[in-house]
Amino acid sequence: MRKRVLSLVLVLMLILSASAFANTGKEIMESVRNRDDGDTMHALMGMDLIDEDGEVRPREIQVWGMTYDQEEDLSKMVMQFRSPASVRGTRFLQVENKDRDDDQWIYLPGLGRVRRIASSDGDSSFMGSDFTYDDMGTRDVEEDNHKLLREERLGKYECYVVESIPKDLDDSQYAKRVSWVTKEHKIPVKVEMYSKRTGEIEKLLTVEQNIEKVDGIWTVFSTLMEDKETGHSTRLYIKRGNQGQPFVEYNVNINPNRFTQRFLERGR
Repeated sequence: MRKRVLSLVLVLMLILSASAFANTGKEIMESVRNRDDGDTMHALMGMDLIDEDGEVRPREIQVWGMTYDQEEDLSKMVMQFRSPASVRGTRFLQVENKDRDDDQWIYLPGLGRVRRIASSDGDSSFMGSDFTYDDMGTRDVEEDNHKLLREERLGKYECYVVESIPKDLDDSQYAKRVSWVTKEHKIPVKVEMYSKRTGEIEKLLTVEQNIEKVDGIWTVFSTLMEDKETGHSTRLYIKRGNQGQPFVEYNVNINPNRFTQRFLERGR
């Protein structure tokens, strides 16, 4: 009788484990979405455009971000290009929305006006980089079906490997994404993005394995986006001062007027 009870307990444990495993993919991606990244953020960043021969064209960007709706956890972000002269004064604004695509606008000094980014431009390159406007935006967890494929170590981080397939393929730039999410930080340190045209990896996003806390917030310092079809890549990173300190700060006072089309036009 004792053996029979033990057998039933083991069967029940296996059933419960299988059920948890089936739901874990979505839960993991929700944990990525819900991790603490501060109420506000300000950083000085570099963007290196790297061609297939290794030639680098550097850019410098100032970035501000803030959560404007605490209840729904919705944020705004503005970027201002500082150099080189060819892009200086270009400003980009993104406002996250609930249950619909993000709003995006860009100010190009050569045009002298603010232009709204249409949803049809989502797969266009952002400022000549390997990031598209869709890559810059946020994607709701509910827009995809998520499946935990396995758990594995990537470099020094223990990760969950999650496959995310769009529920509506027409509303997605990629056929699917496979993400390596760190168990400790809930940060994707590697993301494979698969082409709808070929079914192969179109782009690969990797994070340098030096995630550290700044002002109590886990912070990524350098990200590389590689276009596997062209050989071109873009490195986006937080700049550091002479003492090695990163130019990033969280939960500081930022004027909400900075996140407006008026700021895009005037820069103040």
